[in-house]
Amino acid sequence: MYKLLLMILLSALSIPVFGYELDTSVNNQIEQKYDANKLNKDMNINQNQVPKQISNKKPPKGTPVFDNSTTPATKISNVAQNIVTTKIGTKIPSGTKFSVKSNASISGWSGVNSLLTFTSTQPVYKSNIVIPAGTQFKGVITASHAGQITGNGGLIKIKITSMTFNGKNIALEGKITKVNSKNVFFNNIKGARQYLQGVDNKISHGINFYKKARNLSSKMSSNPVGTILSPIPTITGWLGSAVCTVTSPVTGLTQKGKNISIPSGSLYEIKLTQDAYIN
Repeated sequence: MYKLLLMILLSALSIPVFGYELDTSVNNQIEQKYDANKLNKDMNINQNQVPKQISNKKPPKGTPVFDNSTTPATKISNVAQNIVTTKIGTKIPSGTKFSVKSNASISGWSGVNSLLTFTSTQPVYKSNIVIPAGTQFKGVITASHAGQITGNGGLIKIKITSMTFNGKNIALEGKITKVNSKNVFFNNIKGARQYLQGVDNKISHGINFYKKARNLSSKMSSNPVGTILSPIPTITGWLGSAVCTVTSPVTGLTQKGKNISIPSGSLYEIKLTQDAYIN
């Protein structure tokens, strides 16, 4: 019996021992092809870095909506901007007219930059404010010349620069639109242009010369000898008249234009060319 057990035991020791072993060959191939650490990092992406989908749904009714344009800082900025871009004061709009009279005489010989004053003769009502009669306006002569040899008349150009209201000097810009009820165009107070008058005078001179020549021919024809020579004055008169007519456009340039002279106390009309503001 003992011998049998001993033989069995010796037989068991000679048999190879089997065990369970893991086959890691596939795992080694994966590790050679892929970076396991990178895969782990990719699988653990930080959820905070994933952008959230923006919802286009409108908030339910009654939900307060925050408007940046109504914030106190924005309101203050808007008010400040309006203060900068808006002039403060009662506006006297462009186009307002004032009836005034001059306090000094002026003419085409008045120098450029000469200062002028005017006094209003009628009140003006604008924007709940009254600009009374007697208001003083100031201006300056910006251009002037006497009558010119080319037939051009004299010139005076005046720019209105300010008025005095309640003791304050109010800056404004204006021009003259009337002088003694006569319209002034482009702010140019003009003396009469004499070019056409010069042309007419030259033609008239030629016609008078022809008439005198005809009269002379008539007198010469009263006797036999003069009858033969009588056509000569008429022909000469006709030629002289024709020459005067043809050359009149050129000789008219030698006619001097009429000078302009406006006495003190004359009536003017002032028109504002820009808005003015009274503080």
